[in-house]
Amino acid sequence: MSSMLSAAWRGRPPIRPAVPYRVLPRSYRRYSGPAQNKDIVLRLPACDVYRYGEAPPKPPLFSGVDWIIREGEAWAVVGTASSGKNDLLEVLLGHHRILPPPPGGVFPFLTTLPLQKQDPLNSIAHVSFATRPKSLGGGFYDYSARYGAVRDEDRLTLHDSLVKEAERAGAGVEEEEVRELARKLDLDRLLKLPLVALSNGQTRRASVLRKLLTRPEVLLLDEPLTGLDPLHRANLLTLLHALHAQRTPRILLALRPQDPLPDWVSHVALVSSGQVRTGPKAEFQEELEKHHVHSVGRGGVSEEEIRKRRKEGGEVLVDMKDVNIAYEDRKVLKHINWTIRAGEQWHLQGANGSGKTTLLSVLTGDHPQSYVQPHLYLFGKPRRRHATIALQQNIGFVSPELYNAFPRRLGTGALSGRDAIGTGFECTFSYRPRSAEQEQVIDALVEALAPPSWADGEVLSRPFAALNPGEQTLCLLLRALVNRPPLLVLDEVFAGMDDEMVARARRFLRSYVREGGQAVVWVSHWEEEMPWEWEKGEVRRIRLQNGEATIS
Repeated sequence: MSSMLSAAWRGRPPIRPAVPYRVLPRSYRRYSGPAQNKDIVLRLPACDVYRYGEAPPKPPLFSGVDWIIREGEAWAVVGTASSGKNDLLEVLLGHHRILPPPPGGVFPFLTTLPLQKQDPLNSIAHVSFATRPKSLGGGFYDYSARYGAVRDEDRLTLHDSLVKEAERAGAGVEEEEVRELARKLDLDRLLKLPLVALSNGQTRRASVLRKLLTRPEVLLLDEPLTGLDPLHRANLLTLLHALHAQRTPRILLALRPQDPLPDWVSHVALVSSGQVRTGPKAEFQEELEKHHVHSVGRGGVSEEEIRKRRKEGGEVLVDMKDVNIAYEDRKVLKHINWTIRAGEQWHLQGANGSGKTTLLSVLTGDHPQSYVQPHLYLFGKPRRRHATIALQQNIGFVSPELYNAFPRRLGTGALSGRDAIGTGFECTFSYRPRSAEQEQVIDALVEALAPPSWADGEVLSRPFAALNPGEQTLCLLLRALVNRPPLLVLDEVFAGMDDEMVARARRFLRSYVREGGQAVVWVSHWEEEMPWEWEKGEVRRIRLQNGEATIS
């Protein structure tokens, strides 16, 4: 951020709206600490962490945590999906009990700031992996509605949502500030668009921008690179580095073990099995490199077999000719021609906002304009002749939009992890009774694809909403596979998964698709995670740029 913006942020105290009285956890209360607190950003000295309502002799979430972050250090919390990484972030957000409570609170430096900045509930911000609208509760919502005519309630623009969020936090913002930060996140040209028109990657960047405009002292970013193309990953990390260096705000990243650590990160908190190990990045470099994703190998598919498949071709599953999608004067897809045959693997590529999600919505029949395309054949029939539910049963689908829309009720009517997988047999979003044969299919898939810790069934008996993001994503992948559909559409399917889950899924998908002869459309900005290899001719590419497609 420019020095001008920094001065503007620091020089004008925010006007805070009246808020109801709140009782903070003891570990979050303010103490009149010594002057040296100003150099300590975070302190958890020799403590155990428990869920609220629990205490010894029950086992803690974390034991013997000894963690200090000093001004000038740049930290990343690293852990697998099941390691407790998300629980550690919740500790920093005041959601768990710390014994003994740290003197001076979890964030001692806050006690040295002006009074209005000392409330951790306002000074500590968090951007999580999920982007599910909070107003929707735990039920399913129709994510495909975004493709239809924009309803009045959906006309809120990105610009207006940013200003409203800042005002709600008591941080009145200048128009110049909004536009400057939006420019640095490559969102300035999107400010007038409705929120529902943003792509997944654009929505992720907008979430970061929204929190920055509330002017927190510390910003926790949970897997911020998920869903971003390489250019926007680099841009975001450059901006975060600059902001952290100026403490506007201090940045704490949460990453998967296989994610590359930014060069500017100096220290790591490695989370594993209820333990938190902390230290300089160099101490963990070798250990983390073991988690990097490498090629899975050819898996028995010879170059001759690949050439034979290409020459012979399978049954045509999707046939698009001259497909166009536009919203008034804004053209999103232009003259798309694409044929997908059984047994083919495709990698759909393109920068954030290039039209990938819209093209997938045409492919799956979710887009209202798919009905009026002159030549859009899905499984041998024009789109308009398919009942939507029958069409969905031919497509195994995973995407960030589906992830966010999937029901997450707790209590009465809640889906268990196993129930969530079982909804894939009929492509519904609510509980359906399952036959003994269907239960066997689920068991076989879980045994082949899930971590060994799922074998006893305990994880899948939990409410789907109570599973961590990686476990939820894996359940949705299993849901897409149970019906063995002829076409798989896998969009950012490994989001939130740790390297162990990714490795098992890649190996399984290679053999699963080879044996079943299914077609796959793969969408990911992490090319190294793809189960098939471009260099060996196993996958074809379709790249979108400004709504136009290039096939290779």
